[in-house]
Amino acid sequence: VRGFTAISEGLDAEELTAFLNSLFTPLSKIILEEQGTIDKFMGDAVMAFWNAPLDDSEHAKHACQAALRIMQEMPGLNEHWRNEAALKGRSFNPVKIGIGLNTGVCCVGNLGSETRFDYSVIGDNVNVASRLEGQSKMYDVVTIVGESTTAWAPDFAFLELDLLKVKGKTEATRIFALLGDDALKETRGFIDLTARHGEFLRTYRAGDWDAADQLRRECDRMNGSGLHRLYALYRERIAFFRQNPPAPDWDGSTEALSK
Repeated sequence: VRGFTAISEGLDAEELTAFLNSLFTPLSKIILEEQGTIDKFMGDAVMAFWNAPLDDSEHAKHACQAALRIMQEMPGLNEHWRNEAALKGRSFNPVKIGIGLNTGVCCVGNLGSETRFDYSVIGDNVNVASRLEGQSKMYDVVTIVGESTTAWAPDFAFLELDLLKVKGKTEATRIFALLGDDALKETRGFIDLTARHGEFLRTYRAGDWDAADQLRRECDRMNGSGLHRLYALYRERIAFFRQNPPAPDWDGSTEALSK
C-alpha cells in the first residue's frame, strides 16, 4: 500500500485493522483462485508465491493474472472506502498499491527455528521481486515484472520500462510494466506503442538525445496506458545527460538509489 503511514495516522487501531482486513480479504481470494500460495502478511503488504507446494507449469501466467485481477479490484474497493469515509465525515484519498513479480529458482520449505517455523520461500529471485515492487513508486505503474517473467508468460501486454540495477545488485536487468492481458496485447494501439517505445529506448541507450526526446514525446502522445510519469522521468534524464554526458562505455542502464 502506498502512503500507508499517512493512512494509518487517520485511523484508530480498530479502524486500521478493519481497513487491512477489507483489503487483504479480496486480494487473498484472488491469489488463491489463481493457484498462489500466501506466504505472509507484512503490515500493509501481502507476499505470495506460485509453483509450490504443488507444481504449476503455468505459474508465471497465474501470477500475472492475479496481479491484473488485483489491479481491477482496487477501484471498487476505493469506492467502498470512500463511502465509508463520507458516512463518518472523514476525508478520503484513494488507496494505491504496488506489485512486484519475478520468476526464477528459489528455496521453498519450512524456514525458521527448531521451535517455530513457517512454510516460506527465500533466494535472490525473491529479493528481486521485492525490489521491483519498491520501484513501482518511481515509475508510477502498479505492477513491475522481471524479464524472466515475461519469457514465462508471453501472452500478456508488457512494456519495457528500463534497464535497471536494483538496490544491492551489480548487474542491470530489464524491467517491464504489466499493462494487460492478451486482448490488450493484440490491439493496434498497444502494438504501435510497443514499436515506437522500442525505438525510443534504442535511441536513448545510444545517447542520441535529440531523437530520443522526439520519440519520447510521440510515445507520450500516443500513450493510452497512463505512462505519463514514465516519459516525464525520461525527459528529466535526457535533460541531465545533455549537460552531463554518461561515460563512453555506458550501457543505457540506471542504478536504483532506493529499495
